[in-house]
Amino acid sequence: MKPPAGAHPSPEVRPVDLRPLPYRLRWRPEGIFPGAHPGRGEGSEGEFRRHVSLLRQPDPRRIDLRVSLRDPHGELHVRQFAPRRSVPVATLVDLSGSMRFGEAVAGRVADLCALLALSAVRSGDNFVLFGCDAGVNEAASLPLSRRRGLEEEVRACLIAAKPRGTGASGLFEAAGRLPGRRSLVFLVSDFLMPVAEIERLLDALWRHDVIPVVVRDGAVEEGLPRWGLIELGDLETGAARLVFMRPGLRTRWLRAARERQAALAALFTRRGLRPVDLKDALDTDALAQRLMEG
Repeated sequence: MKPPAGAHPSPEVRPVDLRPLPYRLRWRPEGIFPGAHPGRGEGSEGEFRRHVSLLRQPDPRRIDLRVSLRDPHGELHVRQFAPRRSVPVATLVDLSGSMRFGEAVAGRVADLCALLALSAVRSGDNFVLFGCDAGVNEAASLPLSRRRGLEEEVRACLIAAKPRGTGASGLFEAAGRLPGRRSLVFLVSDFLMPVAEIERLLDALWRHDVIPVVVRDGAVEEGLPRWGLIELGDLETGAARLVFMRPGLRTRWLRAARERQAALAALFTRRGLRPVDLKDALDTDALAQRLMEG
């Protein structure tokens, strides 16, 4: 179901400034790159975990003399630490034609991705952006980085992006270009695609921790008139037609929208995914709560 071309999009609310948000992972990352997240395994740096025998961890540099001297058996003890690691953070943004409605990409989607980039950089993580339509849109993408000011580059990329075309096969291409190690991936889309295609996309992202971000607009779901002529437009194909809206048709339209939302929620639940609802404006408080829940 495509949005009505004549509906008035809800206004975009832009934050005055961006403040990084903390986030928790559902897993312990591996690798050698230091960061802010508790990692897997044992190491000689990070957060102190416990003392162990030198025979178990033969690293004389970490000998704790005070603990060793108190051992009645004269055993040497070394400090063992829980390493802290970084993870790649990625956003895959749907730039197909249906995302043109309400200037969502240049508004709340750009704000969201800029905030995620800032939060990743402040946590010591790398951030990568993929804008996707029929393929990966290189002009709306940025390579893996954690340089200062990255959030403004992300915002500028998405403000300049022009959603177009049918489908978002570029999301599949972007999935293949993600880092090989497990990443935190935000999948940003209106998800107005067949359920089977969404299933295939999530299959392609099986290696990663995926947070779907569902872009919605109240003008489509609540802003329809009970009576009147409205122009319905398919933003992907450009097809349009004039429809006489009446209470019965409006009821069927809203019921179809609710059924679509319920099917999408059921799909995510089966996959153990908890989406972020990006409706009308970016709610940073709700996003912060969601990210800290892991």
